Amino acid sequence: MTRDLPAIETTLLGWTDEIGAIAAGFFRRTGELRFKHGQEAITEADHRIERLLVERIRAAFPGDAVHGEEFGDSGGGAAAAGGRTWYLDPIDGTLNFSLGLPDFCTSVALMEGDEILAALVYQPLHGERFTAVRGGGARLNGEPIRVSDRAPLGASILSLQLQKRGRFVQSAPLLQQVLLGSMKVRRLGTIALEMAYLADGRYDGLLAGRGQPQELYDVAAGILLVQEAGGIVTDHLGRPYVPGSTDLIGSNGAIHDELIALIRAHDTTRD
Repeated sequence: MTRDLPAIETTLLGWTDEIGAIAAGFFRRTGELRFKHGQEAITEADHRIERLLVERIRAAFPGDAVHGEEFGDSGGGAAAAGGRTWYLDPIDGTLNFSLGLPDFCTSVALMEGDEILAALVYQPLHGERFTAVRGGGARLNGEPIRVSDRAPLGASILSLQLQKRGRFVQSAPLLQQVLLGSMKVRRLGTIALEMAYLADGRYDGLLAGRGQPQELYDVAAGILLVQEAGGIVTDHLGRPYVPGSTDLIGSNGAIHDELIALIRAHDTTRD
């Protein structure tokens, strides 16, 4: 079971052409909107990309466990004992994908216990391959990337993930202060891609409140990208982000203290 992280990064990049071919084949051709539970969209592309990734992981890393958004655990190693697990989101932003909107990606992360070792966030329409390995930096198509240095908060551009049960919707005064306290706000609806953009300096901060634990297949790859690009990821109180946290605050570091102070001052949920 190799821990040669640069080799794993190369392997991840080697899967992207096949992923992109599946996505291109279904983009704007998904037919009538379908939902799997609640209001979560689903397409055949989600299923095919996840099956592809499981097959590739099985061949390259047969001792590892795999957990995907669509099919859950796919056997393999003993993840519960702290072994390695791959977390897969075949299409993060499936509703966008179904509607013919370009903001979606494939997210892949390798973890050992609670440590994120390697990450891929791939946006096939733009040919953007964001990768990172623990201790080895973050890259876009092989070139190093870094978070922005924009500050203070009033001059920053934030990305928001707004879930109905999450902190930033349930606390209207807090959401208002986030909107008023920053320069601009954007919302793409694909957290993995938004975190990749934060790592690349396009955004200065990301606030995500889910109201329940964030799924690792959604956030693990993005967390490593931000950290390896020089940014910070915590929970809403500024504590280190750990699996199971319901809130994720990412930033370039320069505005992080301001973001946490704003949340502490205006959050009315008080959990």
